[in-house]
Amino acid sequence: MTDAADGSGGVLRDRRARRALSGAPRSLLALLAAVAVFAVTWALLVPPWQSPDTPSHFAYAESLAERQALPGAKDRLGASSDQSAADAAVGASRIAFYARVAQPSWSASADRAYRSSAGHLARSNGGGPNAAAVNPPLYYLYADVGYLAATGGDEFDRLYTMQIWGVTLLLLTVVAAWLLTGEVLGPQRPAQLVCAALAGFEPMDTFISTSITPDALMIPLWTLSLWLGARVITRGCRRRDALALCAVTAAAILTKATSYALVPGLLLALVLGWHRRPVDERADLRHTVGLALTALGAPVLAWVVAATALGRTAINTVHTAPGTHPKPFSIGQFISYVWQFYLPRLSSMKPFRVTVDLPLYDVWIGEGWAAFGWLDVGMASWLYPVFAGVTAVFAVAGAAVLARFRDRLRLELVAYFALTSVSLLAGLHLTEYRSLIAGDGPVLQGRYVLPLIGLFGLAPALVMTRLPVRVRGAACASLVAALMVLQVLALATVARAYYT
Repeated sequence: MTDAADGSGGVLRDRRARRALSGAPRSLLALLAAVAVFAVTWALLVPPWQSPDTPSHFAYAESLAERQALPGAKDRLGASSDQSAADAAVGASRIAFYARVAQPSWSASADRAYRSSAGHLARSNGGGPNAAAVNPPLYYLYADVGYLAATGGDEFDRLYTMQIWGVTLLLLTVVAAWLLTGEVLGPQRPAQLVCAALAGFEPMDTFISTSITPDALMIPLWTLSLWLGARVITRGCRRRDALALCAVTAAAILTKATSYALVPGLLLALVLGWHRRPVDERADLRHTVGLALTALGAPVLAWVVAATALGRTAINTVHTAPGTHPKPFSIGQFISYVWQFYLPRLSSMKPFRVTVDLPLYDVWIGEGWAAFGWLDVGMASWLYPVFAGVTAVFAVAGAAVLARFRDRLRLELVAYFALTSVSLLAGLHLTEYRSLIAGDGPVLQGRYVLPLIGLFGLAPALVMTRLPVRVRGAACASLVAALMVLQVLALATVARAYYT
């Protein structure tokens, strides 16, 4: 009886899966297939540990998998003997930040020497001091699925399996961007395809999603949160939407503390969704909102309590550089710093970032589009003004479309997206300003705005809805094709930097 029941249950599950796939738009399925091909190529092409902070993130995941313990113990090695030997075999630490002048060894003898000793090297003697130890553990637990799947191999097998496993996160981002556009603009296939394609083919997003970093999980969680926040607003704070929004936001916070920036927008979404319900139904929503906020607060509070009990910090902090005296926080100086980030510095202003003239261009646009390796592998210099121009065109065109919005619902969505974006940027800028006055230098990188990739994709999607119907298909196909060509150019750039 049990076998029969299990068999019939399996048949039902198969039928549901087939119905789900048959109901998915063919354009989305084709996009997911293309994104998967490019993403797997990224996961295999980038040399070992040649992504920002990957050695620290890999060591964190290995400590959880091998020791079932968080890293940071002062009496242990920062990286296991196996990781250190694998790093030395390809010269990973030697070429970090210097890919243009030093390449991996790609030595057959070094490879044979490592593989002959790999079975005798310890993987559980790491878990020591680790720059990533301040991060919550959720991403590393997810990455350990890939790690454990290759537990019978060597360190390179585990590394590449973890990177391939990250492809699932990029596909989730694509689906979430598709859903976000559908929720905001309705089921308009060209607009949804454009937004989802940008989320899947934007080179930096693909690179980060297939690297070992908590940003790879934070990006899809933010995109899902934005979609669910839009649902809460447009559909009147239904229980399942509110619970899902708070649960996803909690997961984002347990991935990286930067995601606390989602909370102001979440609260606004709940309020706006509550106000959209008829007056006589609002009182009944208090229980729903209470449950939703519990779904947000309980896991986050549990992590804060656990981290405190273990003597760990639950939120990243800025440390004062040795031998320096931190300057006091000044509102005027902070405003000056933000001005200089986005606009040319006035002669009366003290310079904050002496390495770049306009961080908006160099950091958010340049690094946000294409800065691979340890941010030391860039594409052809002529492409970056193109990136800036394309970004500006879609930003202005999207703003022009938004300026025509008059109905209350769309204005509420704009307010929600704007608050979430400003909260993220404000948190990032406060962190960098505090780092600068502490003498620790700039900290912002372009990848830190990738959690807003769904909103970036909405800009061309909005433009697509204003084009004549007869040209939308061609415009959509042209944009997707251009993004795929950009992927090829980015992969060629990485291959040239490390393999020639």
